[in-house]
Amino acid sequence: MQSTPLRIAILDMYDGQPNMGRACIDEIVENWGALNKLLIVKEDFEVRTKGQLPDHNYDIYIATGGPGSPTDTIDEQWDKDFTNWLEQMLELDKHVFLICHSFQIACRHFNIGSVCLRKSRQIGILPVHVTHENHFIFEGMQDTFHALESRLYQIIEPNDHVIEKMNAKIIALEKSRPSIPLERAIMALAFSANMTGVQFHPEAETQELIRYFQRKDIKQPIIENFGIEKWNSIIDALVHPSLIEDTYAKMIPNFLNNAIKR
Repeated sequence: MQSTPLRIAILDMYDGQPNMGRACIDEIVENWGALNKLLIVKEDFEVRTKGQLPDHNYDIYIATGGPGSPTDTIDEQWDKDFTNWLEQMLELDKHVFLICHSFQIACRHFNIGSVCLRKSRQIGILPVHVTHENHFIFEGMQDTFHALESRLYQIIEPNDHVIEKMNAKIIALEKSRPSIPLERAIMALAFSANMTGVQFHPEAETQELIRYFQRKDIKQPIIENFGIEKWNSIIDALVHPSLIEDTYAKMIPNFLNNAIKR
């Protein structure tokens, strides 16, 4: 085990609301650290409720998903501080992983594309299509993998000029829907060599999700809004075997592995 601890900052974007993703991130980091025999010091930062942000002295940064609009908070102080922090992290070439809501805010701030409402909420275990299979977060994964999506917003109409100027890369797109004449959303982006963001939830763990979707307060609205077939399809995707097991086991660990390469 190394003598100097690996310092990991977790930026909690859940705005004080109970969430499953936060606990799943902890579990992934702890399991990865134990597997690699690493001494880890992990610290939490409440970005939205307390305006907390980590300094530049951490080795790794992970920003969570969260509720609400990624566009309505643009004038709020925590949002201004967070986007300023993103610029600093990008300039310093720090290892940053952005999930869902934090990714949407980053795409809005850097003008990656149009951040807008979907026609309807996207929820379920859905396919994601890799466009840059050599990117390190996809190591050992299929060109099309599955992940949990739970979002009202999307990033479409990529700003190619900005993306090229940043030397960023779109590395995954929304599932292909040939029968629907709508643009596919950006699902993952490499903002730089070390800053990566995704539109889905790679931290989602199978058993936690099964318990979550079986809760009456979660199950009933899905059935009312989308039908029983939608709920059944979510549960079916999580069992025998779960479609997200590979995503959970590999994506964030791949990011962590890249961050400790010497």
